[in-house]
Amino acid sequence: MRSLTNFAPSTFEERGAAVAFTTPVLAQTRVRKDSRDQLEVLVPNLSEGRGVYVVPWKSLPLAFPMTVHDRMLHDLIAKAEGCSPDDIRKAVLEAARCGLAGGGAVAAAEAALSDDEDQRLLINYQLIVEALKAVGLESTEILKVGLTSAEGQKLTRDLMMKAAQRLALEPKELYGRIAELALMMEAIGLASSPKPARLRRLMRDLQGFRDSMTDWATDNVSEAAPIGGFCAEVAEHTVNHARNVIGQFDQAMASFEVLLRQWETKRPQIRKASSRLSWLLDGWEYLILLWNDALTQDRYSQDMAVHDIFRVIPLLPKDEGRAEQSALADKLINSHKRSVRAYVDWRSGQLDVDLVMRIETIKGRAA
Repeated sequence: MRSLTNFAPSTFEERGAAVAFTTPVLAQTRVRKDSRDQLEVLVPNLSEGRGVYVVPWKSLPLAFPMTVHDRMLHDLIAKAEGCSPDDIRKAVLEAARCGLAGGGAVAAAEAALSDDEDQRLLINYQLIVEALKAVGLESTEILKVGLTSAEGQKLTRDLMMKAAQRLALEPKELYGRIAELALMMEAIGLASSPKPARLRRLMRDLQGFRDSMTDWATDNVSEAAPIGGFCAEVAEHTVNHARNVIGQFDQAMASFEVLLRQWETKRPQIRKASSRLSWLLDGWEYLILLWNDALTQDRYSQDMAVHDIFRVIPLLPKDEGRAEQSALADKLINSHKRSVRAYVDWRSGQLDVDLVMRIETIKGRAA
């Protein structure tokens, strides 16, 4: 076990990706790869301590009592090739669809997968339109007949052939560049989209969390107020970083012809920015839902929710320019000893069933 200050991550990969376990002590703990490319999990602040336990992934079920859902999720992540936020999200949705976390989680997973498919179709269409617009071709006829219809597909092929000629590209190359860009942009979408994509919605919700937590901390006189203020500050810096990354995407889309022509140069930049945005917002969805749920309850429940959020809040890594966040977190732990709850009965080791059910209820609202 190491202290939060000594353990402050330098990169997102070192911080790890949040895992939506339903076992209370493991909820939103983070998984990453060690120096031997083996999975390990980071479990913070056990028994009101100041440290982070680093547990080999394969040993996790031996170290903690886990729900059946979590054992399945544990196996799915172990079998996956990566542990990025996108990799973990796929495993979480797959586990949720099995129904072991309740019917709400099944419905949320199905809705999330349906939304992903809708966004996939939408971003492909929008990028084709942008490509045609970039070279001065009109695309309104495609919209009239429908992109998925036989007539629409023929019209799209004809227009894309002309676009490829004007860009001095082979049609296959132009299609390939748009398809690859669509894959990277699927969770981000375009600023002009009639339906904001998942990460844009999440950034908007994080702004709401920041404002709500700031107001709550300002009006609160309990010992949780400074912790709430710290959580709002972390959210503020995260929003600022995310806004800058999305601004880079929007700027690139505004010069779409340049992006297509200079694809080999621009592609690594787009891929890196896409990955960075996913890492920046990783772990926030559950905390936002947890806080929204707490706002419907009494003050004591809100105080406890703030402590729960603080325990697993995604601090920005040192390389993101906010190295002092970990030091501030350590100072808060020193000043406020009641920063975590007991998640299991220490005499029996049994799970806190009420907390498991609460987490499953929140999970039922997550995408």
